[in-house]
Amino acid sequence: MKSVISIVFIASAIAACGVAESSSPRPEQGPPADGGAASTPEVPQTPPAEAEPPDEPDEPDEPETGFEECATQYDEATLKPLDMVLMLDRSGSMLDDGKWQAATTAIQQFAASPDSTGIGVSLSYFPQTYSNLCLPCTSSCGVCFNGCCALPTGDFCWDDGDCDSGGLCYSFMCYAGGGNATCDAADYATPQVPLASLPAAAGQLNISMLNTSPAGGTPTGPALHGALSYAATVAAQAEANDVVVVLATDGEPTECQPQGIGEVASLAADAAAAAEPISTFVIGVGTSIFNLNAIAAAGGTTQAYLVDANANATQSFLDALNDIRRVAVACQYTIPQVSGTIAYNLVNVAFSTQDQPLTPVANVTDASACGISGGWHYDDPNAPSAIVMCPSTCEQFQDSEETKVEIVYGCETLH
Repeated sequence: MKSVISIVFIASAIAACGVAESSSPRPEQGPPADGGAASTPEVPQTPPAEAEPPDEPDEPDEPETGFEECATQYDEATLKPLDMVLMLDRSGSMLDDGKWQAATTAIQQFAASPDSTGIGVSLSYFPQTYSNLCLPCTSSCGVCFNGCCALPTGDFCWDDGDCDSGGLCYSFMCYAGGGNATCDAADYATPQVPLASLPAAAGQLNISMLNTSPAGGTPTGPALHGALSYAATVAAQAEANDVVVVLATDGEPTECQPQGIGEVASLAADAAAAAEPISTFVIGVGTSIFNLNAIAAAGGTTQAYLVDANANATQSFLDALNDIRRVAVACQYTIPQVSGTIAYNLVNVAFSTQDQPLTPVANVTDASACGISGGWHYDDPNAPSAIVMCPSTCEQFQDSEETKVEIVYGCETLH
């Protein structure tokens, strides 16, 4: 915690009133009794002037906010720690043009970077297949396919060709099993690498990616749904970090429902508007990726990061992850612990970028009151633990890598 306290030094000047002369008469000066030369009278020595004490060092100025008359304390706000839920496309097309190698190498480098220290990361893949989630065939299974109990997908069919990824058509109903992708969002809600902090989690991430090979189609809908469900579970925990989902894919959905970009985007929109909002970032690798902007926009992150597989894809993917790390943490700040009870009606927020003076930010009641003029609000008005910036204010912070946020105590909250 950084407290700014003004101390005023008051110097007292002591005036000298003069020097009193001696009351003893001076002896008469004359020639010596023996007739010699007259002696030179002894000149009294002036005592050296006392050295003036050194000036006290200037106290650092308080930040200029307009709250100087009432502020009792300033604290620099700290960004709320970040948890990143990665959902990585491992469809067969990721083998084309080295896309899989570029994505996994970039994730390895991101995890090893000192700048990522303290970030929580989990990793999931899609598609998940029934070869990974095989249910043993039993007498109650109904349809046994490739040694696994096949489950209905909900799609009607005339023959096996009507079913995604080589599924089984049985009694005019498609069944998924064996090497088929599961379309159940719940199967994507448990990550292959559970959430853990970097750099400790880096080794487990690397091992998992080395042991994973691309195959199958692109069931983006249930994959994103599962990732958002997992993220919501993490965000609901006490003292949770700021949680975001990162969807990395090389194309549009090809199987499972929902498949339409608009329907998939609505999943991201619902999560962004939830009581515990989850932002969805999208990294598109390849050429058939431009519709992914709709998912990113719905998830509150404006647009997707587009990585050209024919250029330096590894560096571009890494740049995207680094920018997500910077952007994702720009909007929520942990309220510093102070002694005593905080009067939340006497709290204000001010910010500066680079060497500019601090600028106050107005408080709004909640996220629904955020407008184009921006502002800030508490994460929970009844039991605040974090200060959340409105989207337009957050964009100001994201535009600069040197944003400083101060929490000012003691002045009536500016609305």
